Amino acid sequence: MQKESSSEWPLIDAYGICRQTILPLYRQPTFDSALVSQLLFGECYQINGLTSDRQWFRVYHEDTGMGGWVWAKLIKEITGEEYRKFLNQDFQIVTSPIAAIEYLGTNLYLLPGSRLHFSELELFNWQDHIGFTGNYRPHAVRAYREELIEIGLRYLNAPFQAGGRSIFGLDEELGFSLIFAIAGYAWISGKIPGKSVSPEEAIPGDLFVFRDLEKQESHFGLFLGAEEILWMDNKMKVSDLDEWEDFLRNNTGEQVVFDARSILG
Repeated sequence: MQKESSSEWPLIDAYGICRQTILPLYRQPTFDSALVSQLLFGECYQINGLTSDRQWFRVYHEDTGMGGWVWAKLIKEITGEEYRKFLNQDFQIVTSPIAAIEYLGTNLYLLPGSRLHFSELELFNWQDHIGFTGNYRPHAVRAYREELIEIGLRYLNAPFQAGGRSIFGLDEELGFSLIFAIAGYAWISGKIPGKSVSPEEAIPGDLFVFRDLEKQESHFGLFLGAEEILWMDNKMKVSDLDEWEDFLRNNTGEQVVFDARSILG
């Protein structure tokens, strides 16, 4: 078991990109630390520190506002110019439960939310010469409510995993923020987008947020219409609103706040 390093060196103007299926971010620079988040193929990050033994790098994911420690052997550095280009130009975002590309002479499997940094025309040409199997959508085009719900339902039965951002393990808040990100709507940690609406005004595709002020935690649900909701228990599931409300009553304190949010407008 690797010991946690006690000293850290700051870094500036250093950047990286995820070039594997999943890149784990840990709370501390050690493998037995808690998982904070995961980055997906094509997501870029800032590198702002490293341990004195150069075995771990501290990174920050600007799109989600999450940061953590990454094992040095998994770091793929890029220039500042490339970082800004990848963040600002249009890119395609994988929507298939599992997709695949040919990368470095072998197949690499991609999960929903992975990024392909090509325009639609470039990707079409790239598919013919490099090889890509799966579905994707342009990130610059915001999804309609029906498409958002389809994206959300692809995570049905994904098991709960703190810090997870994949169909194989999904954190509750990170999972719902990923669903909206795939649909083209930014959601930085702790800053839920959109505007509040009354529960009576909620329509399919709106987000229900239940905040437990005593435990300082939140629960989320994607309203599907017809009194149904997509939410996280021990796994992502669909049930009627009554079952979700019963779960919340049995698992939250007395000081709670309910918020229905329209993110798609």
